[in-house]
Amino acid sequence: MAKATDLYVIMRAYSNKNNSPYIDIDTFIAFLSKYVVRLAAEQPEWADWVNDTSLKFWNAMGEYSEDGRCVLLTDTPQGRVYLPYYIVDRLKEAYRDLDESADIPFPNEDYFAVKLPPDQTQMLSLETDLVPYFDKPVTAFLPVIKLVFLESGLDALILAPMIPHRLLEAAILKIRYHVKQHNNREYYMHKLLPMFQNKEGTLREALEMLNSRPLDCLNAIEGGGEVTYLFWASLCSFLKNDLRKKTERLSGDVAVLEGVHIVETCLNLYKTRLQREREKETALRSLDQLMDKPPYYFTQDQIIKFTDTKGALLLNQYTEADLNAYIKKKVNESVEGAIPEWLVVQSKNGEQYYLKKDKYLPLVTRLIFDAQNVIKQEVADRWTAMLGNFKSEPAMEMDSEFERLLANLNTTMNPLLATFLEDKKLPWVYDELERTQKVIPPASRIFERGKLIPYSLLFVMKRKDMLFDAKMSLPFWYSIPVISSIIAFFARLRKKKKKGYQTIKKPSETIEAAEGDITTSRGNPKDFINSVREIETQMVPIDKDIDSYLEELQNHWGQLLDPKAQRNLVEDVNSLVRDNLRQSIRVWKKQRLSSINLQDLAQGIINGTPVLRSIHSRDALLLYMQIYMVKILKTVKI
Repeated sequence: MAKATDLYVIMRAYSNKNNSPYIDIDTFIAFLSKYVVRLAAEQPEWADWVNDTSLKFWNAMGEYSEDGRCVLLTDTPQGRVYLPYYIVDRLKEAYRDLDESADIPFPNEDYFAVKLPPDQTQMLSLETDLVPYFDKPVTAFLPVIKLVFLESGLDALILAPMIPHRLLEAAILKIRYHVKQHNNREYYMHKLLPMFQNKEGTLREALEMLNSRPLDCLNAIEGGGEVTYLFWASLCSFLKNDLRKKTERLSGDVAVLEGVHIVETCLNLYKTRLQREREKETALRSLDQLMDKPPYYFTQDQIIKFTDTKGALLLNQYTEADLNAYIKKKVNESVEGAIPEWLVVQSKNGEQYYLKKDKYLPLVTRLIFDAQNVIKQEVADRWTAMLGNFKSEPAMEMDSEFERLLANLNTTMNPLLATFLEDKKLPWVYDELERTQKVIPPASRIFERGKLIPYSLLFVMKRKDMLFDAKMSLPFWYSIPVISSIIAFFARLRKKKKKGYQTIKKPSETIEAAEGDITTSRGNPKDFINSVREIETQMVPIDKDIDSYLEELQNHWGQLLDPKAQRNLVEDVNSLVRDNLRQSIRVWKKQRLSSINLQDLAQGIINGTPVLRSIHSRDALLLYMQIYMVKILKTVKI
């Protein structure tokens, strides 16, 4: 049996012989019936075609129509076949030697003496439809493009892969041919000189490049430089004005006019693309600088919301795809085996944080410092309460259990710090810093021989000292074994008696009792009060009271046209702060408060509330929330 492509080869040869992409079906079948008789004598597989030529032809047409090699037309009584390859091959030939065709217009249907089916060409406007071809390679659904010059009414045929480079190269060569003929070069030198005042050498160099190095002109236009833009914009403008004066345009005039239109379009599109690239690069540099600011770790949702110094979203200056590519580059690319510049840390709840490598260790050090007093106070309260009830736990007696207790408390009270300390990339960063910087600050020395130092060293507390302090905070008889055992005996006895008739408390009463137990075991209340006052002194300007400063900040971030909507927004924020503050105040009452505690809580509220993340003046909102917390904390009864 003959191969499927054999008939297609015959059809292409038939089309080339007739110089047309169209084949009349009846005429071709008649020709084929005679041709296969000769073929069968030499190639036996064609024998089946001799008696059944028409059926074999139509069977092959079904396959060729499906894969696009042929198009069946019904615009004539006997029907026709259109072969798309024909015009594709002719266009490849027409654009093969651009120097040879520099003096004639771009090829079109008249050039090939053929009228193409409307659905077999993709019509594009030169002035408005070429943007996608300059952003990235475009795979057109049809290879043949009909380029329409709206300004002059001209048109040209070209293949999609030739846009923009081959198209622009052809246009430059047509302009070059026009400038070179009849000593036009000096003529245009004289005409363009007023636009290049004090830059005659630059103009001569540009004309020399056009004359002898046209491909360098192509590269210069793609680069979008200011001098290149001035030269080509001036030259094209003058050429158009010169050609408009002609009452009758010759073939060469049409060629250079088409070249001018194409160069002007490409020039503007390349310049626009370069400007967008520069804006994108500037925005990405701003993004990189924002990663150096507190809190130093960000989710991708937060990065998407980054704004410039004017409050405009950086995402307006680059696409989300650009952002993803930039993050991927920062996270994956490294120099000479070093750790990438950005790191990704995933929390236990699946949330991913991005942070810079050089900020990782200082951030963890600060979080450890913030956690020290909190963990220490929690252990002190825990052990004081237990000893007061004549109880104990293994952590009081064994260092290993004490370490386990500290790790569990840190996971519960400081989940972010726990995530960072468990991250396997942190020791890598530490090791790299140790190798490159040689000296690591004492406060940041949290690893030894590649392993995290014990939690008791991280939080600067010793088991025996904590236990001693807890015992010393109780009445003296708790430290006398005989007396303490007698008191413990009677305490257990009273507890057993009450168990028989104890009534069930309401949920609210149970909560109040628990809070009461905690309150009685906290540290000196004056520390807490004084720390709140110090924070107020630091954060509220000396010439303002706290209420007026809150109102001033509120006007910065709550900029809504509707006064009622603005009041509702402010009250929602205040309510959100109060709810979160209520959860934190039990821990804060036991320690000396710092502004970092307030900042972390406020930042956490914003990070966890999509509506607040969308507010542009986020710095004003963050400060407002901290000042509002100070106002509330001043009223807390200690």
